[in-house]
Formats: sequence, structure tokens, C-alpha cells
Amino acid sequence: MATKHTFDAIVVGGGPAGTAAALTMARSGLKTILIERGNFVGAKNFFGGVMYTHAIADLLPDFWERTPPFERPLTEQGYWMLAPDSVVRMTHKSEHYKHEPADAYTVLRAQFDPWLAEQASKAGALVVTRTAVLRVLQDSKGKVIGVRTDRPDGDVYAPIVIIAEGVNNLLTQRLGLIKNDLPPRFVALAVKEYISLPAKDIQARFGLTGANEGAAIDIFGDATMGLPGTAFLYTDKAGISIGVGMLLDEFIQHKLRPYEVLARFKNHPVIQPYLEGGKPFEYGAHLIPETGYDRMPKLAADGVMVAGDAAGMVDALHREGTNLAMTAGRMAGLTAIKAHQAGDFSATFLNQYRQDLENSFVLKDMKQYRRMTDFLDTTPHFMGTYANFLNDVALRYFTAHGIPKRDMERQIVGMLQERRSFFGVAQDMVKLLRAMRG
Repeated sequence: MATKHTFDAIVVGGGPAGTAAALTMARSGLKTILIERGNFVGAKNFFGGVMYTHAIADLLPDFWERTPPFERPLTEQGYWMLAPDSVVRMTHKSEHYKHEPADAYTVLRAQFDPWLAEQASKAGALVVTRTAVLRVLQDSKGKVIGVRTDRPDGDVYAPIVIIAEGVNNLLTQRLGLIKNDLPPRFVALAVKEYISLPAKDIQARFGLTGANEGAAIDIFGDATMGLPGTAFLYTDKAGISIGVGMLLDEFIQHKLRPYEVLARFKNHPVIQPYLEGGKPFEYGAHLIPETGYDRMPKLAADGVMVAGDAAGMVDALHREGTNLAMTAGRMAGLTAIKAHQAGDFSATFLNQYRQDLENSFVLKDMKQYRRMTDFLDTTPHFMGTYANFLNDVALRYFTAHGIPKRDMERQIVGMLQERRSFFGVAQDMVKLLRAMRG
């Protein structure tokens, strides 16, 4: 007779959302299992990005004493507007960033995720890897009662399941919480490379005084060939994370190969000196949901909640995702605890999770910027036009010696008119304002 595996709660997916949920529930005494299909938690997450400590502190107030595997604290952050042969830089550096723990750190998820899973395990969660969840189990009324895995006797039962399966949200789709696969217009593909470099070279090139300083730069314009998208340069302890992200639709429409776009960016005359002498160590790609607030799936149904990338919880404009995921996972875990206390796992009760998110920065921010993808879709020229214009303005401003400044100003206005009419500029600004105000 097959053994019946029963828990108080099941979590599908070992990313920040799933692990935060598992840790929260296990710490409260719930018998919790976290199921991850990778060889280890974090094995599938080729990520060199930014981690915001507020979300970790909410989850683990004593996280600093647990020595998380951070790379560098961010002491300089900002934006570069890249033209084919120049750049306009706008960055911010402050002594405020140097307190410990800092507000944000660069992180390699292949190191951070196992550490976070270890905290969940110490709290009492059973972390099971190399196990795929094939489908969600439901009773005759459609209530979720467990999951079926690819292991022998692999059915696992619980009155609550939290799905944090990532952007490829097949389980969420099969439950009818979202209609179908996201179209290429609402999914971004980020390609990234980790370039190994001596710490002294990283510090010299980015103007950092030691390992207790780091930089995170987001780059627009020629980095993505003037198309909607973002590139980035982040400093790690012994290397640089460099990458490019664009909507899948842009790759398809313009017949671009992701690795070629990244190679072009790396060879840019402004970027290449930062990488000189470095050794490519890792290369990978990752899909990122760009669904926005209006296209999110239902976050709760009878016996189930959805969190993280599976629910489209990404704020690309502010490079936020992991903090949204951890916050959502923690809130889903807290709702599951309340459901056990009340003995109520209905969709009506579990919708408290959605309400809590609506009252938090997670859905407030997503709601505010819900039109950003639509804005980029309707103004595809925006990145290229204005990044190039800013660079041309800077060049004219800093070389306009010996001519009246009024003539220089007229020349600058003329440069803008060559690219975009005054009506077109006004239209772009109004659209941008609307996209940023919800």
C-alpha cells in the first residue's frame, strides 16, 4: 500500500518567494515541505543582481548575524544614457550607503538561495530538491488538496499549497488562475554574463575604495540598440555581472539573437574598458514576467495561493523583483498560518493575502506602474531618441566655446526638432507621466 505523505502546507518552488513562505510557516510550527526541481535550491537561478535588505529584515530580523552571502554593498547607484560613441552618466554616491547592513547588496542567487533555504530548514521546513511537481491535486469540488510529484509514491497532501514556480507558471495555468502563456510582448529575456576580475581592478575601474563599496548601474539607449530594454553593470567581489534585457517581442520582431546583443554591448567603447582582461566565467539567460498589475493571475483560490514571478510580481523600472517575491512569500505564509488557526482554507479566507499585498508596497507599486509596458510598446523610439539626444546636447554644451550661448541653445533646440517635433515630445512626456502615475 502506498504511503500517504501529509503536511500542513506545501510550497512549490525554492526561489525567494517560496522559501520565504516555507520559512514563515515552519517557524510558526506548521509542518511544511518545500519542493524544488533543481539539483539544489538556487541551481536554476543565474542571477547577478541587487538584493534589498528591507525584505530580508522583515523575514529574518536577525539576518545580519546569520552571515548572508552578499557580494558588495551598493554605495553608488544610477543610470547611464548610452549613445553609439558616448555616455551621459547620472549616479549617486553617499556615505549613507556605508552603514551595516546596507540598504542593498549585489548578490549571486546560486549562493544566496541555498543560504535562505538553509534558514527555512533550520526553522523546521523539509526542503526536497530534484523533484518536479507534475500537477496540483484537487478534490471533487475543485479545492486544492496537494500535489503530484515525479517520485514514486509522489503524491503529497496538505490543506494549503503555495505556488512559487517562477515565470513558467504551468501549475497556475492548469488551475485556471491565469488563462494561458504570456505573449512575447509581456515577457522579457535577460541574458547575462559573469566576468571574473581581480578585486583591485574592479575597484580601480569603478572608483571604489575597497570591498566594502559596490556599484549598480542601469544603462539605456544604445545598450539595447535604441529599443525598449535595459542593460546593467553590477560589481561583485571578484567579478562583474553584465547583461541586457529586452522584451521577447523585440528579439522576435527585429530578428535579434540575444547573445549577439550582449556581445555588441560588451564591445561598446564606453563599456569595453570595464571588462578588459576579464575572464568569462558564466553565461545564462532568464525569463522575466512583464505582465503588470492588470494582467496578474488570481492570487488565491480554494486551498492555494500564488507568489513571486508566477504571479508576475516584478517592478522592472526600479529593478525590483526579489524583494517583492520575499515580501509576497512571507505574506502568503502568514495567511496560511491564519487559515490553519481558523480552519478555513477557502478562497474567500485566503483572499486576505491579496488584501495584505494591496496594502503593501508590492501591489501599490505594481498598480502605479501598470502601464509602463504599454508605454514602451507604443513609444518604441523613446530609449534611442532621448538617450542619443542627451549625449548630443552634452557634447554641444561642453564644446560650444567661442560662440554666443543663445546660439548654442538654438542649436540644441534644433537638434531635438530633427529627432522629434515639439508636439511629439509633448506627447511622449504625457504618455510617460501617465505610465508612471498609474
